[in-house]
Amino acid sequence: MRNEVREIPPAPRGVRLRPLLAHRWPLLFCGSALVVLGSLIAWAMFLQSGARLGYAPRLAAGPTSEVTGVVTEIGRPRRFSGREWQPIKYRFSWGRDGQAVEIHELSFVPANRYAVGDAVKVRVLDQEPNVSCAEGGVAHAYRSWLYPRFWFVYAVVPGALLLLGWLAGVFQLRQVLVHGDVSTGRVLAVKPVRWILPEMLQVSYEFRDRRATIRKNRHWVRARGALGQRLLRSKSPSRNEELPVLHDRRLPHWNRILLSQDFLRTPVDAPLVPFG
Repeated sequence: MRNEVREIPPAPRGVRLRPLLAHRWPLLFCGSALVVLGSLIAWAMFLQSGARLGYAPRLAAGPTSEVTGVVTEIGRPRRFSGREWQPIKYRFSWGRDGQAVEIHELSFVPANRYAVGDAVKVRVLDQEPNVSCAEGGVAHAYRSWLYPRFWFVYAVVPGALLLLGWLAGVFQLRQVLVHGDVSTGRVLAVKPVRWILPEMLQVSYEFRDRRATIRKNRHWVRARGALGQRLLRSKSPSRNEELPVLHDRRLPHWNRILLSQDFLRTPVDAPLVPFG
């Protein structure tokens, strides 16, 4: 007759993906929004080379012709590129073979140079007469946010740094959950976090690490999660509630209070191994 015993191997901890992704989710949300929106706007700024922002290089490439136009409207002065500029609208006639059309355009010229009704020399792109610029002026107001570089520097790069910070936090949490030591923690306080959706609770707790040193920490938990519901149902969560705390052996300030079913998968039953 063969005897069978159950061999119990070390139970590896499996970590569910959803809690890891939810860790420090404001960093994930803000970083993703900055990277996606910044990249889309930068791409749009790059693609609009055929609009007014691309007039200057196209006029410089030529060929161009010079015509005389009339100033029809003057706007308020604006300051950019270290100077005062004034938008002016003008009209000019353009046509060949006896067929002329009247074209209305806009340029920026140094402030107080022209008045309504003044004649103005206009440089016109021969193949596209809608691309023009008044003499001594510029075709568009230079703004740094009209160029892709601005959005990469002030949106994409900060968003990427936030995502790197979130990834570092995720790997840190995974290290603690998979390889950390278990200790019993005592809940000190539970406070709702205001102005945050979904509803969050800030739990403060203390525990002893493997050297019996008292450590204190606090972090957010979802109010509608299993841990949050248990803390809310507790009669006196500020004093009596005791919950497991996972902490890194080498760096015990990396720790997390949790319920076993929140983050860890239950290992499968060990197989029966014949003995004898």
